[in-house]
Amino acid sequence: MKKIIFLFSIIAIISGCSRDVATIGSIPVTQKELNLRAKVSEIYYPGSGKPYVGLSQLIKGYLTIEVLQSLGQRVDDAVLEGEAKRIDDNTKAPEVLAKIKAIYGTDRRAYLDTFVRLVYAERVLYSEVFLKTREIQKKQHQQVEELLRSSTASPAGFPSQAKQKGFPVAVLKISRDKGIAPYERTKGRPAQSGDVAGVKQAERIILLLSVLKPGQVCPEIIEWQEAFQVIRMLRREGKSYIIESASIPKKSFDEWFWSKASTIPIMIRDQTLKDMLLKEVSWSKNLSLH
Repeated sequence: MKKIIFLFSIIAIISGCSRDVATIGSIPVTQKELNLRAKVSEIYYPGSGKPYVGLSQLIKGYLTIEVLQSLGQRVDDAVLEGEAKRIDDNTKAPEVLAKIKAIYGTDRRAYLDTFVRLVYAERVLYSEVFLKTREIQKKQHQQVEELLRSSTASPAGFPSQAKQKGFPVAVLKISRDKGIAPYERTKGRPAQSGDVAGVKQAERIILLLSVLKPGQVCPEIIEWQEAFQVIRMLRREGKSYIIESASIPKKSFDEWFWSKASTIPIMIRDQTLKDMLLKEVSWSKNLSLH
């Protein structure tokens, strides 16, 4: 009789761990996966290892996967194993990664699904898809093209034309040795370390400036990770270039993401867990809960 009771207890524990507590789009979330993700959260943010926190991370991550796949990106085992290797090879916090792996132990499937898959989807959707897809950034790119056309036709009007379009204009000092610095703040004194923003970026701009005459607008739109830039060369000062620069931020990722993610159906079967999520997580108001 005791053996029978023991077996029933084991079955109850296993079924409790394997039951679905939520479904995000087409992706189910089991109690076991939720518990593991909450433990991962505790490593990153001590005191945060609560069920609703684990669920919120899985929801955000799985919505990202759903959006990524809707855009034709595959997220299969081969991709996940490649991402796991990338994480191993590039981590800057090996001690933290070791603690995360210890949570999963020998459960490679859960590690790939609830940790690696989220890292991959969030990285690729933002850096590789959102920022680099011209169709997504179409409105912002058209705005910068309009500024480039008008300022090329009338270079002296570059600052006023940019401001009319709502793009602030900065006067910058560009040099190979000190990078990029606000010109007004460095005039008459050496640039401070806090002023400098990227020698590599400066080298890219200098290549474009080297063929321009004073007063000319660069005929090329400069695309950075999160912005488009139009520049006008003012003059040379020794080995440095003084330029006018207008930067146009790319589309808001949050706005774009939720325009897609908010249409994906979500079912949370534990009412207490659902209530906690809605109370504690600000972006939960965007969810399509059923």
